[in-house]
Amino acid sequence: MEIIDVEESINTLEQDSPEDSIIEEPPAITIAEKESLKKEKRNHFYDMAKRAAIVFCIAAVALMTGFKLNEDFFDANSRISLLMERLKEEQQKLSYPKLNVRADFIDEPSSRLAIRLNAPISTQNISVREEFTRNKVVITLSGASADISDGVDIVSDSAIMDAVGVYRQDTDVVVEVYCKDTYGWTLENKPNELSLKFGDIKNAYGSIAVVYMPFEDKNRLVLSEWQQSLSRFAADNNLKLFLSYNMQENYTAEDIVDFANRIDADMLLGVSVNADDGIDGESARIVCNSKYFIPNFGSTQLAIAAAEAILKETRFEVAGFRECGDSDVIVKAATIPAAFIEISQPAEDMVNVEASYKLNENIIEALKGTFAASLEYIGGQKP
Repeated sequence: MEIIDVEESINTLEQDSPEDSIIEEPPAITIAEKESLKKEKRNHFYDMAKRAAIVFCIAAVALMTGFKLNEDFFDANSRISLLMERLKEEQQKLSYPKLNVRADFIDEPSSRLAIRLNAPISTQNISVREEFTRNKVVITLSGASADISDGVDIVSDSAIMDAVGVYRQDTDVVVEVYCKDTYGWTLENKPNELSLKFGDIKNAYGSIAVVYMPFEDKNRLVLSEWQQSLSRFAADNNLKLFLSYNMQENYTAEDIVDFANRIDADMLLGVSVNADDGIDGESARIVCNSKYFIPNFGSTQLAIAAAEAILKETRFEVAGFRECGDSDVIVKAATIPAAFIEISQPAEDMVNVEASYKLNENIIEALKGTFAASLEYIGGQKP
């Protein structure tokens, strides 16, 4: 057996193949080549950024175009969502127990209700609601529970008020005032006293209008922007508005027409919205009472004013006029100028947020337009 000397073999291999034992290093890169590589990488990065920017711009334009095309839907949806949240909060507050606040009453013949305060309350946290068919005024002081202690002094006038109650509900303090009649009132908020000054309603305003909507439809027009729009119109025209849908307690058409007759309002306007499978768009029919004659301005003139306002201010199609029947309580039982706007909406639009939002906007504009046209005529008849 032949013995191989490993070390000798290795030496022999190294001598026979010297080039195989050398590990070649990569050639050195010159400065110019380095700059060229950096430039290529930089250009590649710029190209990628440019492509990304173009894609982003295209996506942004597409998104903005889609939003613009559906702007009314998003606008309506967000507002209706806010409305539903607010209504949910109100319903939750109403579910809280009512805890009586002990009050010391001072009877003064001053035609006012005054609540003595321990701390100032921002006017923004004060709301006044009229349950006018019951001669009831409800004052809510939001978040004021900690600032009004038991034993609060309340000034009232027994000549015009039947009863006054005070209670806490969650963090609010609520004051309910039952009056003997319907009065006009003004709110005065001082650092140590909040007061409602009552007076004769016919002398407090230039004109009075009552608006009826069915109780089950009362949340249709309560968005704050629509409330503010009507409030500004009323203030600018010295008009007192009694809006049935602002009442939280149940009411009927008979309640509203009886109230309007009792206070001798200048006009009574009813509005209803019904589904109709046989139409493509909203339409409105005006109900009037041409047989009940009122000199100068009556039901017929109010109905015409409503029809003209609808044609001018809304997208509704006017389907004509209808003489009231026995079931048309608002118009038939009125002893003042009264008309009723019957709005028909395609059935599929009744559950469409955007369509309902636009319809409600149009109702507000129709109301303001009807008031404006009527006040021009009524104003010429008043002393």
